[in-house]
This record gives sequence, C-alpha cells and structure tokens, in this order.
Amino acid sequence: MNLGQKGSILQSFTWSAFDHGPADRVLDIVLRCQDSVGERDLENELARFLRMIEGSNEAQWLCPATTVSALLDLAAEVWGAGLERLIAPSFIEKVDRASSGSDQASYLNALAGVVRAVEGRASMEVGELSFSEWETEIEFRRIQGFSGNWVDDAEYETLDEAVAAAIDAVHPFCAEYLGPISAEAQTALVRKLQSPEAGASLTRILPWATTDALSRLLDIINDHMRYAHSPDCP
Repeated sequence: MNLGQKGSILQSFTWSAFDHGPADRVLDIVLRCQDSVGERDLENELARFLRMIEGSNEAQWLCPATTVSALLDLAAEVWGAGLERLIAPSFIEKVDRASSGSDQASYLNALAGVVRAVEGRASMEVGELSFSEWETEIEFRRIQGFSGNWVDDAEYETLDEAVAAAIDAVHPFCAEYLGPISAEAQTALVRKLQSPEAGASLTRILPWATTDALSRLLDIINDHMRYAHSPDCP
C-alpha cells in the first residue's frame, strides 16, 4: 500500500466524523433556520435537538451534547489548519452556506459556543418549548413505520385487525418488533395525556393515535406477549 492509498483511507474515515452524525445535523438545523427567514429560531431549534439527546439514554451514552460542540470545534481546528481535504465536501458546502462563504473556522467555533450556551440555559420543558414536527417524527419513527405498513392504507377496518395482522406477520419474533413500538406508544400516550400542547405535533403526524387508540394498541400487544409468549404457551 502506498502513501497515497493511506491518505485516501484516512480521508474517508475522517469525513464520516462530519458528514454523518451530530455536527452535520446541527448544520442542517442552522440552514433550516436561515431558509425559514425568521420563522424558526435557532436557539429553540438547537434546544429541541439537545432535548432529543437528553431524552434518550442511548443518545446520551453514544454522543452526549458535549461531544456535539466538540465535533464542531474539531471541524474548526481542521479547517483552520488548512486540512479541508479531511472534511466531506457536503459538510464544506453546508458550512459555506451557513457562514456566507467567509471565515468558516471562526463560524464553526462560534456555532459550537452557541450549542454550549443553549445547553446551559435553554428550557427543555414542553410548556416553554413545544415539540416540533421534525422532533416528533424522529422520536416516534417506529410507530410511524407501523402506521405506514398497517394503518394508513385502510386495508383493515379496525385498529384491532391491523395490529393482529402486524403481529401475525412478525410472530414469533415479537419482542424485537413489538417492544420498541410499545415503548413509543406508551411515551405517546403519556404525552397525549399530559396536555393538548404536548400531544399537538403527534396528532399532526399520526391523526389516528388518540389516547383510546394508543391504549388499545398497548393492550393488544401486552395480551399477545402475555399469552402467546408465556412459558406455559404450547
């Protein structure tokens, strides 16, 4: 293997730190706010992003908020050292757009500081910061997948029939499929019961997911797991 090949391998692995993951997500949020022409507030959108991390044990374990700002600082350091070749072109393009094409390294450092500041002072409470649709779509992606496969096309007349068909399709591998759906359904139910404001974005994304429907979904799943997967089941 020659040195050029080694450089290519290093470059490809370094790229993935910026074009796949939280640094890239933050740039997407920035650009979405800029394109909204004042409709979206950057600090609020970043607070929602950080709330998503704080609300997930897995996300906090894999990539806490401090890592997000550190990646932005790292990108600034790499950029400032004239090593842009180690950064993915798609990320470079986003930084150029966000910074209006000038002083990109300083812009990334400043953005990292904004993330840290938002983490330190922004309220994550739904009463002060409502759930956005993009936040809800990510949080409830498994229920959305279930809905798209079994509910939305109106193939089944009732929710009971739709859930039964879904269970029949995955049985006996129900724990892997139904467990995450149950967890999201329970979270959605609690949010619906919490307040109309807390459940508003969920209602827009999944109109069928009322408190009664979510309760029924959980009952069916629990009954199936209790009786079809118990040690005494034939």
